[in-house]
Amino acid sequence: MKLIKLPTRLKTIAEYIDYNSSVLDVGTNHGKLAVYLAQINPERDIIATDISANSLKAALITAKKYNVTENIDFFVTPGLDDIDLTNINVIVIAGLGGETIAQIISETVWQKNTKIELILQPQSKTDKLCKLLYDKNYHISKIKTIIDNKREYTIIKCSVGG
Repeated sequence: MKLIKLPTRLKTIAEYIDYNSSVLDVGTNHGKLAVYLAQINPERDIIATDISANSLKAALITAKKYNVTENIDFFVTPGLDDIDLTNINVIVIAGLGGETIAQIISETVWQKNTKIELILQPQSKTDKLCKLLYDKNYHISKIKTIIDNKREYTIIKCSVGG
């Protein structure tokens, strides 16, 4: 099986995810991260969501190309709306603005589940996101800035309480 090639940004995010973790990829866009995670562990539960039906179609096409459509549940939905998080260990929100990510994580009840880790990669306004994480007492376990294709990205791994 040929593994999907990930850009450095998504490869770094994937490295933050434990092998057996179940994952919700919010704003999956092209679906590359979800496909990669399904490829390296087909037993893993993966949900890929996007607010855009066209983006989710692109993600489905990517999943079909790599033969993992059966391993990923796809939903058109904004943020975390209408998603059952019961079995989710990791929520990835990458490629959205820091304010949008802050809004998504502020508006949900999932925060009562302290077993869920968040991996956040804001495209902009990282300071706004970090302020929310600080104000809401999130525990940041890892933060890293990388360069991918001459662009700087900050990747944050955190959880509720700390």
